[in-house]
Amino acid sequence: MQLWLKLAIAGGSLFTFGILFGFAIFPPFLRSQLKKQVTLKPGGDIRDMWEVVPFPLDFRVFLFNITNPDEIKAGAKPIVNEVGPFFYDEYKEKVELVDNDEEDTCEYSNKATWMFAPEKSGVGLSEDTVLTFPHVMILTLILTVVREKPGMMGLAAKAVDSIFKKPDSVFVKATVREILWTGLPVDCTVQDFQGKAVCSLLAENEAAFIVEGPGKYRFALLGAKNGTVVPDRFKVRRGIKNYRQTGEMVSYKGEERQTVWADDGPCNALPGTDSTIFHPLLFQDEDIVSFSPDMCLSLPAYYVKPSKVKGLKTNHYNADFGDMNTDENLKCLCATPEKCLKKGLIDLFTCLGAPMVASLPHLYRVDPFYLTQVDGLHPDKEEHQIFINFEPMTATPVEARKRLQFNMFIFPIEKFKLMKTFPEALLPLFWVEEGLLLGDEFVKQLKMVFTMIKVVSVMKYMMMFGGIGLAGFSGFLKYRDMQTPQNLSITKISPKTTANAALPDSAEKKWPLNVSTLQAQSVPALDG
Repeated sequence: MQLWLKLAIAGGSLFTFGILFGFAIFPPFLRSQLKKQVTLKPGGDIRDMWEVVPFPLDFRVFLFNITNPDEIKAGAKPIVNEVGPFFYDEYKEKVELVDNDEEDTCEYSNKATWMFAPEKSGVGLSEDTVLTFPHVMILTLILTVVREKPGMMGLAAKAVDSIFKKPDSVFVKATVREILWTGLPVDCTVQDFQGKAVCSLLAENEAAFIVEGPGKYRFALLGAKNGTVVPDRFKVRRGIKNYRQTGEMVSYKGEERQTVWADDGPCNALPGTDSTIFHPLLFQDEDIVSFSPDMCLSLPAYYVKPSKVKGLKTNHYNADFGDMNTDENLKCLCATPEKCLKKGLIDLFTCLGAPMVASLPHLYRVDPFYLTQVDGLHPDKEEHQIFINFEPMTATPVEARKRLQFNMFIFPIEKFKLMKTFPEALLPLFWVEEGLLLGDEFVKQLKMVFTMIKVVSVMKYMMMFGGIGLAGFSGFLKYRDMQTPQNLSITKISPKTTANAALPDSAEKKWPLNVSTLQAQSVPALDG
């Protein structure tokens, strides 16, 4: 086989293999591996990280200090100033897991533990920082009665005097530790009728309190949840049978559909994941939907633009709370069809059993009307929006900030002397930020995947161009051979060869010649 042909075959084979390996073999192989790995298969690395997050999340708390409590009592506009952040390391895990192989589901409960990190908190701040803060338990009791049973306001007012020892204000001076964790006292050992009536209702929701003894409670914003298992059960799909279902909600509190919101709307449905895992190979225009138990609602995050975090290419998503007045899918959040909150607010009463109103921090993206009711709020996009930066191939959240503010409506209440001359306002209480910035160790692992992809890509093109090069060189050799003139074939000539060549084969003498013969033939006889 000539050299040019050998090179042509080698070049064609190399080019073909480069195309097959780079475009037809490796990409499907990579996708299949991602589909298998990014699932909740028991014993897998992803499952282990999903069960127990291997690093603490950033948890920041910002509280609004009331600067003019006496003036508010007299009807003045509230003035607040934000105090924070109070930084906590948040350790999250899923416990009491039950797998169902037939359904391809896993059921679990959540547990979160917070540990104060003073070195990461605001300058000069500690859990001993004293604030003037609304007494959330008193406001919850009074505002709930006004909302649900206004005819019992007289009873509720006397119960407040009994249980909370005749307070002179709905604002209290307390440390951050008391407000968030150790709690303010709730004395349900009282014997008066009004106090016992209210305390019997509180006893039905004992899990919301820190129990110190029979009839002795303390109420804190987060204390009852710290280091305890939340009994609410989640059931999600594991994604083993269908990778696109990884983490999808199946049921919450044993129900596949909630009964929190208006029945005729989609708000009670459970679309999306449990917010802790998403399926790999995200499409760029695919919304990220996740369920929030703090709001009893699934919320979408929308793709905004490509981004980059720590050298990784990511997709940037934003989320907000929409406008139930204009979005038909949010109409079911309205208390009645005619009574909807303005843009950017969600009434959490039916979810939490308390008159809390959710918003983004500092009322960012909320109807400007509410900003006129309070001084001291400064909404800012960078500081107060919800965002996630996803690495789309593995669906890894590289950076995220989940932010939520809790507020209460205040207004004058004629039959409750502490609020008789109150102004009307949406009073901000506090906001929290649960954040994530993937550590360098995990970023390095992700980058290894992309390094491998780059290596394969380089090899692919090297093989393709190498094959083209060999084929080109083969063509050059063939062309050169075609242009070279034919070589002459020279034969050495001898006399014998010439003589033999002059005679036909049949005339060739077969007998030897000698002198006597020649003489006999050439000399004539003489007559005598």
